[in-house]
Amino acid sequence: MNTASSPLRLASIFALLLLGGCNTAYREAFNRAREAAIRGDFLTAARSYRDACRAAPDDEEACGRVPLFSVKATDQAITSARPGCDAGELDRCLPPLLDARDLLPEHVEVNAMLEKASQLHTERCASQWKEDGSVGSAVAGLACLQARGHQLPVAAYQDLLASRASQLSTRFATLATTARSRGTQGAAAVLWTTAQCLAPSDTTGAELQRSQQDFFAQSSIPVETRLDGPIYRPIAQNLSSPCSSLASGLPRGSRCAENGTVPGQPSTLVLQVDAVVQRVVERVSEDVNHVRYVSGTRQVPNPRFERARDRLGDAERELRRAERAFEEKDKECKKNPPAHDATCVGCPDSAPASTPACDEARRLDEERKQKVAAREEAGRELDGLPETVTEDVHDTFTYSVLTHDWSSPYQFTLRANTPGGSPPVQDAGVLRFSDAEHVGFGPAGISADPLDVPPPHAFSGAFLERLAPHVFAAVRHDARVRGAARRSACNALPANWNTDWVQCFAEATLWENGSEPAPDEFLRFVASSTGATEQPQCR
Repeated sequence: MNTASSPLRLASIFALLLLGGCNTAYREAFNRAREAAIRGDFLTAARSYRDACRAAPDDEEACGRVPLFSVKATDQAITSARPGCDAGELDRCLPPLLDARDLLPEHVEVNAMLEKASQLHTERCASQWKEDGSVGSAVAGLACLQARGHQLPVAAYQDLLASRASQLSTRFATLATTARSRGTQGAAAVLWTTAQCLAPSDTTGAELQRSQQDFFAQSSIPVETRLDGPIYRPIAQNLSSPCSSLASGLPRGSRCAENGTVPGQPSTLVLQVDAVVQRVVERVSEDVNHVRYVSGTRQVPNPRFERARDRLGDAERELRRAERAFEEKDKECKKNPPAHDATCVGCPDSAPASTPACDEARRLDEERKQKVAAREEAGRELDGLPETVTEDVHDTFTYSVLTHDWSSPYQFTLRANTPGGSPPVQDAGVLRFSDAEHVGFGPAGISADPLDVPPPHAFSGAFLERLAPHVFAAVRHDARVRGAARRSACNALPANWNTDWVQCFAEATLWENGSEPAPDEFLRFVASSTGATEQPQCR
């Protein structure tokens, strides 16, 4: 005997059917959860029921199964993790516990096992990297702790990470202060950057910004550009300081030597430019242009008026002809009127018989009426037209366009004074400017175009534009060569490193890459100098 289903069960079934038809995410998650539950995969079942509940928060069946299967999955995860945790094998211990904590974040046993795992890993890192007072060991120890940081969401462990990073940041800040006092600004910049990356703060950030400015002022390669050779005097007057004119485009990590010297700066890169810039020659060519324009107006006979007047005359002549023809036939009709036919005494009168003359008279009368209407129409058309119309008078304006072309041939050779400098480069060409001039003439809509003569500094700027790419390329080449040579002296961080090594590392990176070293790169150097395999991370 079948029993009636409860209203709650019926509502759940109805909701399942309704949602299954229109909510694909719910349907897929619910089916996935049911299949996982059948095969005993409680973790997948709990997560899938959770997904189904999120897709359909009103579904009591899916939402009601989430806590049930979360407990089952957690029990299953604890059973799976316990052997690894007891053996101290964190790679086997932690993943199942993290899965369980994702389902039940406040589960007491799971959190207790994670706490125990965090203590175990802390002890291992302390045993492997004993505090010996060196920065390298401290960095390696922090890297060891950070390696499990994402797997140990334990408040005490995360506090330990923050505390160790803050302590290490303070040590790097102290080293940065020492480096600044010794005049090694590059080392100070690297150390302040590292301190900021470990424990960001406004105070450290301000020191970092200052140290980076000092670093670029000290370690940027000074560039001096010497320009010699026969150069047209007006152009040469604007080329007295070529590097300053090109300063904004110099590669990062270089500066103009004219800005002054700084203690500890690298040797100056001298770029010798032997140039020939000839005097400016002007050539003028003339083109004659013709423009048609409206110079005035005049009154001329209206051709439509003339044609309308001719049509009126024709209509009047046609009317007179039609009237004469009608009058003649009408007279003839009246002289010989139609006779009545008498058939019997007392019979009603019949219509008089027509004659050819009367018939023709009636036809001509209709034709006359048509001619009258045509004449009236022609008269109305003529009355609506002016006898004259206004006509534009055109004229031609002829004027000359003078095109001025200025040219100054140039050539130069650029040489660097450094042993590893780029090979000499040569370039040649012509500096050109052009402009046109002509008068204006308002009636033709032509505006005057006055002559714009290029000043000498325009030719100077054009010459610098030709020179700039070669200067920049020579500076980049010199910086790479210097960086490689500098790098050979500090390719690997020694166990007992000091600020001089950091200064070398900073300058080599600046010259090779045009930027200051990244903090995580320096931290990797420090960690690797102790033999650590874990890589420290910025916070």
